[in-house]
Amino acid sequence: MSTERQEKIRFLLQEHGNLTVTELAQHFEVSEMTIRRDLKALANLGLVQREHGRALYPQISYDARFLNRLGEAEREKTAIGRLAADMVAEGESIILDAGTTTLAMAQSLSKSCVVLTNSLPIASVLSINEDINVLVTGGLVRGSTNALVGPMTRGCLAGFNANKLFLATTGVSIDRGLSTDNLLELDVKQAMLSTADEVILLAHSEKFGKVYHHTFARWNKIHTIVTDSGLPQEIRQQLENIGVKVLIAQI
Repeated sequence: MSTERQEKIRFLLQEHGNLTVTELAQHFEVSEMTIRRDLKALANLGLVQREHGRALYPQISYDARFLNRLGEAEREKTAIGRLAADMVAEGESIILDAGTTTLAMAQSLSKSCVVLTNSLPIASVLSINEDINVLVTGGLVRGSTNALVGPMTRGCLAGFNANKLFLATTGVSIDRGLSTDNLLELDVKQAMLSTADEVILLAHSEKFGKVYHHTFARWNKIHTIVTDSGLPQEIRQQLENIGVKVLIAQI
């Protein structure tokens, strides 16, 4: 419920520009303390700005590319994230790759588990949940994605035994597999793939058919894909024919 309320808070702030804590509490019929917790979680992601007694919709800042990507297909990504979060079992160790759809999953994750991530926004979201043990890799911060990449990141992944990897990607192709436009991210993703028992790809349907410079995984590495109803039936059938389980998140 808190995740749904936080989404609605964002939409209200986008519409009105700014609202007081009192106004938001009255709108949602919850306490002001509850609203403050919601605003703190949103502010940690850079999705709202907080001032004394009120919240504002943020101005575009230095990391505008990342913030803009958060808003693309937001409802679909939220649905994918919720379905993916339900796939985590109590006590599991998981890896959350950096990305806006995996960030949506983090916002819905509530089960007691251990999470290793190379995403600063994901770590920030999960840190407020006392039932989740959050481990963050080291590495170079890539500004456009707020992801940690590089040799230090790969080193932190070595030896970590993950039950599940929730993977992000830039491009998805039946023929070319999963691809990215950044060599440093390629190395990190391949390190993640080598340490997980089960690999689950989270990808919005619009990413299908896109191929970028560097393929980091073929379909034999992927067990399940979670996507939205925009995925063409023909592509879904092709994926299932090569042994990939396809889950469709309903909005």
